[in-house]
Amino acid sequence: MARLELFVHLSLECQISVEGFINTLRWKNNLTVMEVNMLYRALVGESISQFRHYHFRRRSLVGLCDQFDDGTVCPACIKTDGTVIVALDANFGLVRKKSSGSSITEPLQGNRMFVRDEDVEEYVRSNPDNCQPTENCSKFKAGNALRSQNQQKKLDITGVFGASCRHEVPLIFLNMTHGERLAYPKYVITELMKKYKEKNINLHVLYDIACVLSRHFRKTGEGIPKGLSLAVPAFHVYGHKLQCQIMYSTRRVPGFGLTDGECMERLWSFLRRFSRVTKEMTPSHRLDLLTDALLYYGRRKSADLDVQLLQRWDKAEKIASIAEEEISAVLKESSISISEHDLQQWTETQRHVAQAAHLKTRDKEIVPRWKRNYVMKLTEINQLRSGSHQQDSLIEDESQLDRDLRIIERHHAVKRRWVPSDDIFQRTLRDVDQELRGQLIQRPQNEARERATLLNLKRRYNDGQGVAIRLSKQVNACNRKLKKIVTEYNNLQWPPQTGIFPSHLEFLELCDASSQLYTLFDEQIEDHGVVPKNLKSRAIEALHLKTRATEEKLLLKREMNTVILHLHQQHGHLSSAINDTADPGSKAVLHQTIIMLEKKMYSAMNMFKRFIEVGAPPPNHHLPEFNSYSQALMSPDLHYIDYDESIDDGEDEGDDDDNVDEGENSIDCDSSS
Repeated sequence: MARLELFVHLSLECQISVEGFINTLRWKNNLTVMEVNMLYRALVGESISQFRHYHFRRRSLVGLCDQFDDGTVCPACIKTDGTVIVALDANFGLVRKKSSGSSITEPLQGNRMFVRDEDVEEYVRSNPDNCQPTENCSKFKAGNALRSQNQQKKLDITGVFGASCRHEVPLIFLNMTHGERLAYPKYVITELMKKYKEKNINLHVLYDIACVLSRHFRKTGEGIPKGLSLAVPAFHVYGHKLQCQIMYSTRRVPGFGLTDGECMERLWSFLRRFSRVTKEMTPSHRLDLLTDALLYYGRRKSADLDVQLLQRWDKAEKIASIAEEEISAVLKESSISISEHDLQQWTETQRHVAQAAHLKTRDKEIVPRWKRNYVMKLTEINQLRSGSHQQDSLIEDESQLDRDLRIIERHHAVKRRWVPSDDIFQRTLRDVDQELRGQLIQRPQNEARERATLLNLKRRYNDGQGVAIRLSKQVNACNRKLKKIVTEYNNLQWPPQTGIFPSHLEFLELCDASSQLYTLFDEQIEDHGVVPKNLKSRAIEALHLKTRATEEKLLLKREMNTVILHLHQQHGHLSSAINDTADPGSKAVLHQTIIMLEKKMYSAMNMFKRFIEVGAPPPNHHLPEFNSYSQALMSPDLHYIDYDESIDDGEDEGDDDDNVDEGENSIDCDSSS
């Protein structure tokens, strides 16, 4: 029994397989091959799944206290009348091979974490086939895009889609049989909305392509459901175009506090380690192991939740202080007198402009197409006639240009051919120049962001690995696109008509996503020449950080109260169970559990008492040394140890390439299929 329990803990914490565990026992105890084979046959398959499930039921007090938390509820998330923040994401590493067999029995854990595959497939079929995020301004490629077609055909499950709360406690998961379709996040959101509807809870969702999902809701006529707010996680938002960053960044959308939205990435870094085991399992055994792993991960997060909330409070105070200093610096640096009220107006103006730009189905052309073509051909023919232009194979000859000009003039009733001195020619050329150069400079910014992201991903792999080779090809594709834009810009046949455009572009300059070249044409910030744009940008960012830090503190206070209330409720359930049972063994188990709960409760009360009214401890305590323990714990001299679990969760972050989104083509967040 002790060795089986050890295996359960090692399998969940260290992802050890049955074979690996038996080999460890073999070399530790000098077992023969016959003994190893006999032990393997005894453990593999149903027996170890049954024992792991028994271990879960014993820990969750199934049959002893049915109201006790089974690990599927976050102690800190609001239970009624408030807001719950969740993150959604897909993992394309948790696959299952078709050759791994089938299951005769249902999963022992049922639908505790994973929803029924049949329900998901029915929902996906009920949505149009084209409801998939093939177009998105981030342009990252998902695991499916990096996986070869031959590999794809061998799989019946291509990945896992799921959600966790902002405290990283797993909530709901499903198996994917396609790419990362929009039907999957819609299904998860629908299920969560049903769960929270009667509790008067608003749902704040973080998703890598929330911009696409939002537009899809509007396009299908459904509209964004009431009580739902969407945002893009902090890391992924910098791969989106500027309008999306302004409208969907967690640092700009109200109600998200300082939530970074990357909790699913940290969860995947833990869960993906099971992929080498689960890909060879039957469907039921695979779901049981993944469910146990998710429950274990949630238990790890819940165990240190009090420390986590205090660390977040410290972070919020530091960010608020930094933001205040930055705002003060901006106010001092400004050449005119400005106040925080002015900063607020700049912020609102920026958001209104971004929202208007985002709602356009396509960019409106400044100049009618025929005028653009007419002026460009006039410029070409004038340069040919002046002899100042050097012909090459791509330039039409003078006679062909003249014929094209006559066709345009006849079709649009131009009575006299324009000449460079005409006011209409100069005005049109200036508008064409602004439109073309502006587009050519704005286009490469997303390419530059994607290039930087791909290079960071590539550093996680050794040269020669299959994933590294495919990432290198994507980087080269970005380089070719950037070089093409440089060539197009530098080959324009007239000099810049305004002083804001450079006369020449360099490839390395375009590769830098933070280059001043891009902020120079930031149309989201109005500039009348009084306050520089970069100063306005700094002010707006600092004001957003200050606002989010204030929100974070309010969220944390509410969450601290929720944790204390949750622990009191659990204590009440355990006390009732102890009073209702006469079995000595059951009483002993319940008594041991309630003592552990009381230690956790008093630890949380001691940590939170500086920020909220924690109230009195439960009168019907079961801790033998309650008085001395309570007095020591309530002492103001008690210090807690900071424990940063992200050190563990950061391992193997790039193993399945699930932190990049699907799609092989150039992506535009204004389209959602």
